[in-house]
Amino acid sequence: MSILAEAKKVSKQANSFVQENESLGRLHDEVVKAMQQSELPQMLKPDSNHSIREFIEVCGTLGEGCMSAGWCNFVWGMHNYLIGLYPKTVQSEVWDNTKTLISASLNPQGTCSYSSTAETVTIDGHWTFNSGCDHADWLLLGCRQKEAEPVLALLHKSEYQILEDSWDVMGLKGTGSKDAKVQEKTIPAKRILPFSIAINPLAALLTLVIVSPVIGGAQSAVNTFASTLKKKQSQIEKDPLLSIDSLFLKLAEASAEVDAARSIVIAAAELLDNSPTPNKRNSSKISRDTAFAARLCNAATRRLFESSGGSSLHQQNTMQRIFRDVSAGCNHAQLSWERLATAHGRQLLEDAN
Repeated sequence: MSILAEAKKVSKQANSFVQENESLGRLHDEVVKAMQQSELPQMLKPDSNHSIREFIEVCGTLGEGCMSAGWCNFVWGMHNYLIGLYPKTVQSEVWDNTKTLISASLNPQGTCSYSSTAETVTIDGHWTFNSGCDHADWLLLGCRQKEAEPVLALLHKSEYQILEDSWDVMGLKGTGSKDAKVQEKTIPAKRILPFSIAINPLAALLTLVIVSPVIGGAQSAVNTFASTLKKKQSQIEKDPLLSIDSLFLKLAEASAEVDAARSIVIAAAELLDNSPTPNKRNSSKISRDTAFAARLCNAATRRLFESSGGSSLHQQNTMQRIFRDVSAGCNHAQLSWERLATAHGRQLLEDAN
C-alpha cells in the first residue's frame, strides 16, 4: 500500500474521532496510534525515502478527515527533519525510540545563556503554540541570546512543563497547541543549534508545510458542501426564494480555488525536493506562494460556509468545524499574505533591471 493510501485510511479513522479530539483538546490516542502505525510522522527523517511532495500530500489528506491530525503530522514530521541537523549523538538519543514525536515552538520567546565553548547552556522562558505536545517526548524551542543570533534548543519532556489549561480556542482544538514553560534548566550544549543552520536556510520549507493541512480542510469544505447540496437539491429547486445555480457557481469557484492552491503548493514542494535550501529569490517566492494558497483556501471555505445557511451554525454541523479549523490555520503568522507578499514584492524590485 502506498503512503498516500495509508494516509487516506488514517484520515477516515481520524474523522471518526473529530468530536473526541475537540473535547479532549488534543488528538485521541487512537488517532495518534494509527498515524504512528503508518509511520506518517516519520516521513521526513533522514533515513526516509519519502519526498517533500509526498509529505505535503499526506498532511493534506489527513487534513481532509481531521485538520488537527494533518496539522500535528506536519509539526511532528518537520521537526523530525530538524533533528537530522543535530549531531549524531543527539539524534541517537532522540531516536532511541524510532517513533518518538517532537513538537516545537520555533519563535524565540525564551532565553539561552550560550557560548560556543560552553559544555552546557541554561534555558529559561515561556513558549506558546506547542502543537501536538501531549504526545511528544521532546520540544524544540526558539531562544534569544543577548549578543548573538537566536538558537534552537532541544529539551526532553522531563525538562519542561506543559501548561494544561492554555489551549482554549475556537479552531484546531484537537492540535493541543499548549504553552510550555522552562525554569532555568541546564542542558548539554550539543542540543543547541543556531538559527543560521536550523531555521534561516529552511525558511521556505518551514513555511510550506504549514499550509498542507489547510488545503485538506478546504477540500473537505468543498466535499461537504457538494454532498449536502446533492441531498437538498430537489428541495432547493422547489423553493422560489432559492437559486440552485448560484450555489453551483459558488461550489465551482471554491473548488477551483482549492485546486489552484494545491497546484501552487505541489509545484513549490517539487522545487524544494530538488533544493531544500533554495536561494533568496526562490525562498521568497515559495513563501509568497504558500501565503497565497492559504488565502485561496480561506476564501473558498468562507464562501461555502456563508452559503450553507443557518443550519451550519449548529455545533454538530461539519461545515462550522471545518470553517473554524481553516480560519484558525490561516491565522498562523507564517501564512500572512500581507507580510510575505510585501517581502516578495521587495525581492522582485531588487531583481528588476
